Amino acid sequence: MEQIGAALQQTLEPNAAIRKQGEDALRTLQATPGYIIQILQLVVNEEQQVAPQIRMAAAVALKNFVKRNWVREKAIHGPAPEVEMSQEDEEQFRNMLLEAMFNTKANIQDILSNALYLIAQRDFPEKWPELVPYLSRFLSGDDLNHLIASLTSMDQIFRKFRYSSKSTELWRELLKCLQSTQEPLTMLLAKMMEVGQQKDQLGDEMMSQWLKVLNLIAKVYHSLCVQEIPEYFEDHLNDWMPHFLLLVSIDVPSQTSSGGEPTTLDELKHEICEIFALYSQKYEEEIAKFVPDIISAVWHLLEKTGPDTRYDTMVCAALEFLSMVSQRQYYESHFTGEGVLKTLAENVCVQNLLLRQQDMELFEDEPLDYMKRDIEGTDVGTRRRGAIDLARGLCRRFEDKMLPCLGEIAQNLLASGEWIKVDIAYSLITAVAVKSETAKNGVTATNPLVDINDFFIGHVATHLNSDVNQTPILKADALKFAVTFRKQLAPEHLMTAIKASDALLSSATPILHKYAAYAIERILLSDSQNAQKVFSAHNLPVASILQNLVAAFDKDPKAQNSPYLIKAVLRIIVILDDETIRHADAIAKKLAQLIESATKNPADSVHTHFLFETICVLVTKTRTIGASLDAQLLPLIEVIFREDLEDLIPYALQITGVLVSSCIARNASIDQFAAFLPFLLSERLWARSANVPAALSVLEVLMSVNGQQVVAGNSNLILNHLTRLLNSKTLDQYGFQLASAILPSIEHFEGDAMKHLLTSMFNRVQSSKTSKFMKLFVVFLCRFTIIRGAQDLVKSCESMQTGMFGLLIEKVVCLEMPALKHTTTATEKRIIAIGMGNLLAEATQQLINHYGILTHETAMLLDAAAASDRAIMSPEEEQASMYNAEGEFVNPFCRLSYAPKPKPIADQITNHKAYFAQAALVRGPGNVPDTLKTVPPEIASYLRSLHNV
Repeated sequence: MEQIGAALQQTLEPNAAIRKQGEDALRTLQATPGYIIQILQLVVNEEQQVAPQIRMAAAVALKNFVKRNWVREKAIHGPAPEVEMSQEDEEQFRNMLLEAMFNTKANIQDILSNALYLIAQRDFPEKWPELVPYLSRFLSGDDLNHLIASLTSMDQIFRKFRYSSKSTELWRELLKCLQSTQEPLTMLLAKMMEVGQQKDQLGDEMMSQWLKVLNLIAKVYHSLCVQEIPEYFEDHLNDWMPHFLLLVSIDVPSQTSSGGEPTTLDELKHEICEIFALYSQKYEEEIAKFVPDIISAVWHLLEKTGPDTRYDTMVCAALEFLSMVSQRQYYESHFTGEGVLKTLAENVCVQNLLLRQQDMELFEDEPLDYMKRDIEGTDVGTRRRGAIDLARGLCRRFEDKMLPCLGEIAQNLLASGEWIKVDIAYSLITAVAVKSETAKNGVTATNPLVDINDFFIGHVATHLNSDVNQTPILKADALKFAVTFRKQLAPEHLMTAIKASDALLSSATPILHKYAAYAIERILLSDSQNAQKVFSAHNLPVASILQNLVAAFDKDPKAQNSPYLIKAVLRIIVILDDETIRHADAIAKKLAQLIESATKNPADSVHTHFLFETICVLVTKTRTIGASLDAQLLPLIEVIFREDLEDLIPYALQITGVLVSSCIARNASIDQFAAFLPFLLSERLWARSANVPAALSVLEVLMSVNGQQVVAGNSNLILNHLTRLLNSKTLDQYGFQLASAILPSIEHFEGDAMKHLLTSMFNRVQSSKTSKFMKLFVVFLCRFTIIRGAQDLVKSCESMQTGMFGLLIEKVVCLEMPALKHTTTATEKRIIAIGMGNLLAEATQQLINHYGILTHETAMLLDAAAASDRAIMSPEEEQASMYNAEGEFVNPFCRLSYAPKPKPIADQITNHKAYFAQAALVRGPGNVPDTLKTVPPEIASYLRSLHNV
């Protein structure tokens, strides 16, 4: 424990070198048995000999350890645990952590609660069934600290019910949670409301605690009701809705906000409005009798709420509720009264679309925050988005009344000539015009009564082409309009938008650089997904745009905190032709400067990703004209490796691979990369799972050029990496990838490398096989026959033990093949077809007893639909897949979409099905004639149709 404490103390030192020593020491210590228990004991040790800052550092280190090591085995594409823990150690730690959470307070309790949630994501309920019942015990107690800890954990654990798809397993888990919590939670609400009757006598601190508990109760209740209304809560709506109605209308003067952040009371009202929206959408009959009072309460809440930003999320939830109920026929009568819709349009929609002083200050002072709220749809709700959604919803439900009303309002706003009113008109026109849209393609259907192109000509183009330094907010509106309706606007209008964006990159208002870059990137990205391309280096001023984009980085010191500029640079470089790419040196120098800046100061992760994507494209493009960017890039890559910049290393590795590939393509020497080999193969590099795919991509390229040189002196190191990867349930796919890479050069390894390789695989089959591993193993065996031939596989197996090849075919291949029909991808099916064809044709004598079943199962596999028959994704589609449902960029292995892909194995075989059919019907029987009799007639007929025999 003393060693851990000393290492934690070092991590707090201002000296970077000492901090690094502490981090390295912790990384070493975490592999020792009992580490996580000892660090937890440090956290809960309140005795004076453990300083508070050490306890806090220990809590953070504990949470980080959990985050890195409590990963799901099914998360094939996520990082692997750094430390393997036994089930006994995990159980002991879970129980100790649960107890520790209730015995700590404030920040440390919050950190431990978060660690508990991370563990619960993987272990609850299968490995930790007692968790929720244990937490529920504290709901009936009087200790506020315990109560808040319990509710906080429940809130985190139950949130999955809000977004998870329905399944028997999920509902079973939800039922267990409800059984433990529904009654004590209902009783706790009643108890808290009794306390609230004397709220005027509560001190400020007690009031704050009271509201915090109520807020957590609402959050937990919300999560438990999303999938389906629980029977208990349906029977006890009278115990919940009246209290919610009361809480949404209370006022607590002591609840004040600094910096525009919502208070606990604001958060509570926001949560209740979301619950109202949920019930009105999904359980309208159950809540029907409460709806008039709810509508009245929410409307009143909107009327009395001021313009302060602290109320924004609450107002958004209230607007969402009104939007929801306005579209339901069940509630139509509440909106068809005289003047109701007009009042909603003028007093709710338009008022919440009006830019406030704080919005304009955000536009000028924090442009990135403004843009995130305006165009990215972040979790932070904006009143404007809520008002637009309400206006759109009212138009859909009451089009005949709302369209003329909103149209008249918009025309009056446009005619005023005041930019702040014209800004509102942009939002109203968009709300009315859009019928459906997606994040990927923008608007997919519009209201036929609104002429998008006419509005562009009459207003948007005017704003885009006016003085670049005037009415910047209207220019941002115009650019956003062009992006939103990029699928509906005529090509000439999109061309106008791009050329205007080029000019706006020189504006004195930095935020317009980002909006212009955003417009360029979105329009060109949309064009790249069309069969008929509109834009190219011949009809766009690409040199000017590129120059202005690069210059924009120097005009804003915060440019690296935003991906807009670099994404636009990428899209322009993608369409450059050989003539314009000759000026790549200047671009490369700027990109190199950006990398250098990222090595010194952390940049936005999406900016960093697209910076390296851009370099990939640039290196690939320049090699077509015989140019090299090695001089600009290699020194920076060396800095990343030397300074061990963990977040950048996977990118630097992939760029190294791109540079090596470029050298090979230009027939240039790769000797300059020889000094890089010790780092590439180092244990430290491969110990971090995020580095593995990237390191493999470089190693594969180097092995393909000069495997003997790579292997020389590194045999044991490479085989150690191979063994570790094959033994990992989350990384074994990379073990097979490495095994495939070394197969062509395996003779150059010291000792019997082939035996080591196959023994590692056989050991996994015997000790801890999984369906994923077995599929990969069969695919590898087929790949083996393609790379080295079927007879070499026979010889390698038999050299280990006589009869081993026969056992492998009988006990592994024949048994596993039936299960592969619907789990193999199109690429894997191709490898199996070619590999099995080689086996049947080249090892026919050894397969006499299994020839028929192997032919049958392979034919059935080829006839079945692949797990992913989709064509290989384009780089743009790959990048789109890196965003999760919440819009967050998730790319744990830092995969670069534009990095060169390895060419398909046996690419000379263009029809793998015909190849297999020819091997099974002709080549195999040519060696042993009777084998064809073992093939079922219907399978033989199917294969003849493939072979056209």
